[in-house]
Amino acid sequence: MNKKIAHKFALKNLRAHRLVYLPFILSSGIMLMVFNIMASLSANTYVRERHASLPTVINIGIVIIGLLTFIFLLYSTNFLNKRRNKEFALYGILGLEKRHIRKIIFLELLIAFVIIGVIGLIGGYIFGKLSFLALNKLMKDVAGGLMDYPFSLKAMTETILLLLLALLTSLFATSLKIYNSTPVELLADQKSGEGEPKSRYILMVLGFVLLLSGYYIAITTQGILKSLGYFFLASLIVMLATYILFMSFSVIYLKRQKEKKSYYKKERFLAVSGLLYRIKSNAISLASISIMSVGVIIALSASLSIYDRIEYSATNVVPREYNLDSPVEIDKDNLEEEKEKLRSIVQATTAKGGKITNDFISYGLFTGIQVDGDKFETFMGDGKHKPYFLVACDLDGYNKRVGKEYKLADDEILLTANQKFMLDKDKIEIADRTYKVKIIDNFIPSNVAIETYGIVVKDFDTIKFLSSEFKIFDRETSSYKDSIISLSANWDVTSIDKNIYRKNLEEYSKDKDINIEYADKYLEDAYELYGGFVFLGTIIAIIFLISTILISYYKQIKEGFEDRKKYEIMKKIGLEDKLIKKTSASQISYLFAAPLVFAIINSLVASKIVYQLLALFGVMTFMQYGKYFFIMIGVFVVIYYMIFKITNRAYYRIVSR
Repeated sequence: MNKKIAHKFALKNLRAHRLVYLPFILSSGIMLMVFNIMASLSANTYVRERHASLPTVINIGIVIIGLLTFIFLLYSTNFLNKRRNKEFALYGILGLEKRHIRKIIFLELLIAFVIIGVIGLIGGYIFGKLSFLALNKLMKDVAGGLMDYPFSLKAMTETILLLLLALLTSLFATSLKIYNSTPVELLADQKSGEGEPKSRYILMVLGFVLLLSGYYIAITTQGILKSLGYFFLASLIVMLATYILFMSFSVIYLKRQKEKKSYYKKERFLAVSGLLYRIKSNAISLASISIMSVGVIIALSASLSIYDRIEYSATNVVPREYNLDSPVEIDKDNLEEEKEKLRSIVQATTAKGGKITNDFISYGLFTGIQVDGDKFETFMGDGKHKPYFLVACDLDGYNKRVGKEYKLADDEILLTANQKFMLDKDKIEIADRTYKVKIIDNFIPSNVAIETYGIVVKDFDTIKFLSSEFKIFDRETSSYKDSIISLSANWDVTSIDKNIYRKNLEEYSKDKDINIEYADKYLEDAYELYGGFVFLGTIIAIIFLISTILISYYKQIKEGFEDRKKYEIMKKIGLEDKLIKKTSASQISYLFAAPLVFAIINSLVASKIVYQLLALFGVMTFMQYGKYFFIMIGVFVVIYYMIFKITNRAYYRIVSR
């Protein structure tokens, strides 16, 4: 067969199968476009120079999206070719050699992948500019413009390589199958979904054991770092359980329906029997849709929660516009002297204009501890106790910081923590002292990842006591020493432009051993880092949504072609068209509802461990996450229903031909 004939065959096949090829090309092109956008942003000079931490976040996204795109392309091409096994078998029967069939398939895939590549590259460049502007807006960077987003040859190369890898892998898998199969085997494979599925009780039990294990991990895991480690384990276990249960439990459940008296009603009989056959060939697709749906809900709700807490995170770390730490260790002998030094430095910064307001000076310590019941002790690192951080500060400084008027007796402290489960105490014991506890709102800096207690004490003597009881290990001397007590000044400024005051600060501190932190600078850094995560989460959610739509569409197309002959048979044996449509509609509704219900249940269980992880981004109460979580469930249900209606139309167009 010469190239011209093979080319004609390929074009004719693409036109004949446009109902499945067009959605494949469009959705694959969009996914490749997203990959190209991420690769372009990673290579962008402006992004690298202005936002140093962002490329790391984007590179994580490139790996995730590249992997998802690759898997998606393989899944789609496998679907396209599997439903054409009968066609390939007929080619063989008509006398075409296997190398000729492989040649036709190669040209079909090549044409499709070239179009996908064009969509990915051109769309990536056009929508990349919009994404660049959107990313800058997320990070509150108004300086970046369209001129800062040139065409990236590096991103183009990476995109083409990904597409080429997917093309070669798909071609190899299809060619291998054709090479190792006879026309009879290809015809048998086309009908592999036919026949009633078997009840697999052992597989079902395994599925429930895995599912409950994953749920147990998600629900019982406490703490940020522990959640980080167990989140991926729980996710993998639940994903595996989802696939197993859709293949086993759904079949057993439907077979049990056959034992009921209501089964012998004609509507019930047709619906349950039809579902059994549908489940056998659609279990993997249904499980995949459910998993993708969870990905959309979790990714978008987490992204919105993170973005909502950016400003809180900044003010939580730097409580006033400006912060200055004393460069020396504090003790009772130099406390007042160092306070005066800080006050004089703060006042000196307004020598060229400005008025100091809302200022306060606070002392405290930051150290590692271990907790045994109500006992707080020095962290020994013996492997028997979990590490915690402790942030302690004085009452006067805390009251000025939050605008309260708390009072404490000698045996009282104020207590908080960055995880609610840690606040189950009405007293704590430190050495030979016992303190009554008053629970307060969290003031622990949101950039502290490990579980941390916050303590407010009455005076310096108590801070000094904590310093001597909670030792830190000195690597230079290989011995333990008292925790370091630090002193800091915090203030706002009025009656002067911020930019002018900053310039004055830079001039003042240039030749001095002091480091003044700006709340605005921390906010810029927070928008840069958190904005990057929000952008990444949104992109991943879009990828999951596209995958969900296409898998749903392919599932309906596949069922449409399979059911067309069944429709004809049912009509021939005298069943009413109304009854056929009614039973078919109930089957389709079940197949669409099952993944959604499973996805919502899995998302609800996952919400606890996800919420704990979001403490890394300043999300301190469940409702700060929960409001977006439940909104996204509602939005996704609406989107999912729209997908159902659109794909359902495609199904009925096929069966009614």
